[in-house]
Amino acid sequence: MHANVPQFIEMEDKIAFGLTSKQLLWMGGMAACLIVLYGLVDRQIFLFVAIFIVIIFGTFTFYRPQGIPFISFFGFMVQYFTSPKKYIWRRVYDTKESAFSKSLQEAQKKRTGSATQIKRIPSQSQLKRIAWVLDTKK
Repeated sequence: MHANVPQFIEMEDKIAFGLTSKQLLWMGGMAACLIVLYGLVDRQIFLFVAIFIVIIFGTFTFYRPQGIPFISFFGFMVQYFTSPKKYIWRRVYDTKESAFSKSLQEAQKKRTGSATQIKRIPSQSQLKRIAWVLDTKK
């Protein structure tokens, strides 16, 4: 039995003027703020403040940093700056212990000095050939 699977379920539906419902709500909120502001203040002050309101609401409407809506991104920023930070204390060893650990590492290198393998790095042409084989064959 075959079932139809809906496609493009991540994309929101465009309602009017090529905008989604959330975008229309943000634009309506911007229009409401501008209307109220126009009735409350003088024309010069209105023009000055309206620029900032349009920029703020435009950012919340259309800007999607890293593929997520800006309102979520803004919430993550607020949460990051208001949440307590965890600082892990790391012990600083004195020079005697560090000298001891260095001498152990040197002794270990001397014991396994002849048995160490040299890593061979493939050339640029070999890397291109390997990439081509991986891209063309399944």
